[in-house]
Amino acid sequence: MRTVLAAVLFVVLVGVGLSLHRRRSRRRRSPLLEDVDDQLAESMGPGTGSHLERAPRVRRLDVLEGHNGDPVYAPRIRIVLGTTDAPGMGLVFEYVASALEAAHPRFRERDGRVESYDVEFTFGPDGLLVEGACRRVTVPAALADELLANDRYRAFDLRRDVERADGDEDSVAALWEPCRS
Repeated sequence: MRTVLAAVLFVVLVGVGLSLHRRRSRRRRSPLLEDVDDQLAESMGPGTGSHLERAPRVRRLDVLEGHNGDPVYAPRIRIVLGTTDAPGMGLVFEYVASALEAAHPRFRERDGRVESYDVEFTFGPDGLLVEGACRRVTVPAALADELLANDRYRAFDLRRDVERADGDEDSVAALWEPCRS
């Protein structure tokens, strides 16, 4: 009986410890990421899209070394869809364009050079025994610049350009690849 109580107490303490660790790690996000998350929530919060479970967030910000030694960013934006099936590419690129329109200006305002954006989509059943799917679209910063600078360049054009660049060794563009860990 004592062994069972000790095991239960251990499991509870580990759970509380993990919960506290997660809360502390969330608080240490940079002001830039908080600003981008706030902009994503404002422009793409729940209710603004038919399939959004919650507002998109920057899941991770990779910092790479540029050609001259300056930092170059590669943000990973996570969009959680409340669907069981994979979304169509038209819907995917509407969300990609909206996410870039919200996030890219924030990086430019802070003189942050961005190499590319990974816009990740999670969907499908997710629970204790099954794991939902995660796929990404990687968009080079030059295409994000074009999306913001040209009023006639929309989600359809972005999709076309990412499809063309996908698989090109000279481009970081990727179309519907598995998410990176």
